[in-house]
Amino acid sequence: MITIRKKQLKIFEDLTMFEQRILCHKLPKSVNDIRIDTNEEQNANKHKKTIQELKRRMLNVELEQYEIKIQHYEHLYEKELNAFKSETYNTNSSYQLCQLNMLMHFVQTYVYHHTNLLIRQIRFKESYRHVKLMRHYHRQLLSTTKEIIDVYPQIIVDVPRISLNRFQLDYLSHTGKLLLLFNSYL
Repeated sequence: MITIRKKQLKIFEDLTMFEQRILCHKLPKSVNDIRIDTNEEQNANKHKKTIQELKRRMLNVELEQYEIKIQHYEHLYEKELNAFKSETYNTNSSYQLCQLNMLMHFVQTYVYHHTNLLIRQIRFKESYRHVKLMRHYHRQLLSTTKEIIDVYPQIIVDVPRISLNRFQLDYLSHTGKLLLLFNSYL
């Protein structure tokens, strides 16, 4: 049962690390290398949207595969636990039945605590990975000149009048994620 739980948690760890890559804008190379070259400005936005949607679908498929594997190991664990219970409860003595109930309680408690220990280790690795990826992402933002199409939607706010000064606007857009467009009729 412990072996099955370890395999399941290894997949869970891979899933959390994959999610961290997505959150930190560090997509896998297989997803990030999707490109369609176009010179026409009108079609460029349409192509970007198509690539963005394709990347999102690929990420969703991969996330679903992780979930299916985790559910598979959960099913195997339940099956193994039920097999263990049926093997140990093949007795008619009430004294032995009481001891077997205690044994099952201790086994389940051990597996529960072992699982929690592994999950805490995974969460520690996840936080470490997040910090590492965010540092890499910020360095990449400063040094990259090529445009990478991200899976996240870009937010554009169109307002008729801006009540912020230049310093405040620069502060809002210092991450590069805020796109400020000024209307020409102001």
